[in-house]
Formats: sequence, C-alpha cells, structure tokens
Amino acid sequence: MIRFTTDLQRSLLGRISDIFALTGGFIMLVVAAVTVASIIGRTTIGQSIEGDYEITEMGLGMAIFLFLPACYIRKGHVIVDLFTANCKPSTLLTLEVISDIVFTVVSFTFAYRMSLSGMEAKEYLEQSMLLELPTWWTFIIGVVAMTLCGLCGLYRLFATLRGGNHE
Repeated sequence: MIRFTTDLQRSLLGRISDIFALTGGFIMLVVAAVTVASIIGRTTIGQSIEGDYEITEMGLGMAIFLFLPACYIRKGHVIVDLFTANCKPSTLLTLEVISDIVFTVVSFTFAYRMSLSGMEAKEYLEQSMLLELPTWWTFIIGVVAMTLCGLCGLYRLFATLRGGNHE
C-alpha cells in the first residue's frame, strides 16, 4: 500500500526521480569518456571517434531532462527572493502554490509537445547526420522526464494544500 507523505523526497516519485538523476549522471559519464577518448585519439593517432558531437549532443540532452525531476523535488531551481524576502508566510504560501501550478502546467505541456515532435521525427525517419541514429528515441526520455516533473508538481501542490511542509 502506498501512503501519502508530504515529504516528496521520500515518496515513490522522489525515489524514481533519484533513479532518473543517477541515470542522467551515468549518461554524462559515458559522454565524458567518449569525449576524452575522441580527444586522445585525435591528438595521438590523428583519428577521433566518428560522431562524437552527435553522441555528446544527444547524451547531454537526455541527461539534462533526467536531472529536472530531482532538481524540482530538492527545490534546486533558481529563486529570486528580492521581492519576497519580507512577505508574510501566507503570501509566500500563495506564491509557492501559484509557482507549483505554473510548473506543473508547463511540464505537462512540454511533455505533450515533445511527444508530438517525437512522433513526427519517427514518421519522417529523422536521424543524425554522421551516425544516422534515429532522433525520435531521444524524445522518449524528455517526455517521460517532463511527465514525472508534472507529477511531482501535482504531488507538491497536493501536499501544500493539505498543509504539509513545502520546504
């Protein structure tokens, strides 16, 4: 039985977000290894890894999307509190609820639009230039990650409205 907790980091969504972030970190390590191997090959034997820019581009794009849910859960996004530093707690709570609603709507909108773009890329057989990798599968990562961001936003909004600690 899954119980509702207002601590988003310890919830099921929090654990899934951590797995996503670890996967994104692993992808970045692989991309770094490919880049280093390509640079070493270019300087020592005059031959780099073909398509290293494409691998880097796709890998970092996927990794960034995989980091977003964990960043949101930990409130790692940039917050400018210049105007809200002296606000009442009720005003801060209202602003946080509004920001959660906006973040949730934007996340689900991104997921929807990326799913359309991914289907279009698959339909037109879009692929990278050198390695001829299909580009549609990179959209899957973005859609799943942005959907998770939206679910985390709904969870946080529900927890806040139930009176949970929004920190």
